[in-house]
Amino acid sequence: MKENKKEKVYEDKVEGRNSVLELLNSDRDINKLYIQKGEKHGSINKIIAIAKEKRIVIAEMDKNKMDAMSETHNHQGVIAVVPPFNYCEVEDILDYAKSKNEKVFILILDGIEDVHNLGSIIRTAETAGVHGIIIPKRRAARSKCNSK
Repeated sequence: MKENKKEKVYEDKVEGRNSVLELLNSDRDINKLYIQKGEKHGSINKIIAIAKEKRIVIAEMDKNKMDAMSETHNHQGVIAVVPPFNYCEVEDILDYAKSKNEKVFILILDGIEDVHNLGSIIRTAETAGVHGIIIPKRRAARSKCNSK
């Protein structure tokens, strides 16, 4: 008999100009975009334009608050808050693949500690059709479950 499993949900942030630009060009939802006050040059203008076009809420924030909010301490004047990834069990990933009538495609990672590297891997995995990503519970960046 299958038990009902409670999914763990974590808030996620994407920081830095290139990472946020990649995110804006993907199909992923963005809850809110924070721009550092006074940052109106370079790629920030492109980020703001795309965000406005996609009707994403943009908030200006002073540097001290941005620094406090930043997890990487390298936000480059921009932080995007995205809907959280869901943690799940391997069985859920298998069920998800089965529901799509596809052969299971699972990516197993170890030793990925940088959230930007994990983010790049996740975006690539999604485009490749990966059903789920497995990472260790400790000493690893956050992961996601693709079951919806």
